[in-house]
Amino acid sequence: MAVSLLFVVLLALVLGIFLLPSVRTEIPVIVTYSTNTEEEVKDVVNKVKINKPQKPAAASYSMSSVIRSSAISNVAIPVPDTISDVPAVEFGSSDDFGTAWEGSELAAGGASMFGSTTTIAGALKGHLYDLKQDSRGKEISYDNSPKSFANIALDMEKRDFSENAFRDYFRAPNELNLTNLAIPYTPAELGPEHFGAKDSVKPSGWIAAYHGLIAAPDAGRYRFRAASDDFLVVLVDGRRNLVACWPGLHEAVAGDFKLGEQEGSTKSPLGNAQLHAGQWIDLVAGQVIEISLAVGERPGGNVGFVLEVEKEGETYRTDANGRKILPLFTTHPFTQAEQNEIKKRFGDYKFEWEKVPVFGIR
Repeated sequence: MAVSLLFVVLLALVLGIFLLPSVRTEIPVIVTYSTNTEEEVKDVVNKVKINKPQKPAAASYSMSSVIRSSAISNVAIPVPDTISDVPAVEFGSSDDFGTAWEGSELAAGGASMFGSTTTIAGALKGHLYDLKQDSRGKEISYDNSPKSFANIALDMEKRDFSENAFRDYFRAPNELNLTNLAIPYTPAELGPEHFGAKDSVKPSGWIAAYHGLIAAPDAGRYRFRAASDDFLVVLVDGRRNLVACWPGLHEAVAGDFKLGEQEGSTKSPLGNAQLHAGQWIDLVAGQVIEISLAVGERPGGNVGFVLEVEKEGETYRTDANGRKILPLFTTHPFTQAEQNEIKKRFGDYKFEWEKVPVFGIR
């Protein structure tokens, strides 16, 4: 028994010395590294800031402040004592006026005498068509004689100067919103330019057609009076109401159409262009009617257009030549700035500014 026990103990010692080390589990040693000094740490941080731009913390803080707080601050924001060069919004963006009259640049808000690119409630919407190009912009034959231009215009009139009527001709890109028509003599190329076709439409042989719905502010009989260089026709509910063209073109366009009786002088602010009266229209207050207005230029050079309105029974002043001083037709009330601009543009030619019916739909 004793010998057996000693043998077992001896065997255990032998196994412990020679076999156990080969099956012992190795425990990995984790080694950490650190910089030796505080200065070395600062150098590493500085290098990171230089090599990798960081977003400022103030931005996120500012945003979180806005989200968290709804209280009204007592901090006042100072207003700088400077004068802005930007034109006033009321002059040029809501009606047909602005610095564009004197130059080739459009006024602020895309406004010009031919209309505004800004949408205006009640305004007539217009497009300009080039009679010298087909719908794809390819040049076509164009005869600028009065008879040839009149034939084209009359054909367009038969179809109410609609977009479909001009489908074979090039259309300028801009749609303009017109509230009134008061264009003194100005270069003919400004028409295509304001419709966005400065470089693609030459100043001769174009027609601009405007369409819209209007309503008389008061019941009564009304009629239009106009003058143009070169071409102007007004349709009311699809019927010809007024023709007012340059003398060399007027007969070819008017034909047998009977114009309204014109009292007093027919002298207009457009040189040899004469004032022509349209036919009387009986209107009920608020009655909606359709109007189409077409203006155009035949040979190039200068253009000018004036469209006024008269109410039967209204008392108007007269000038030295017996001409009734009428208000401009408009779908939007005139501001004082607009009145001043028109007075400056037309010089001695007077308009009525107190009795101005506004035909915009309310």
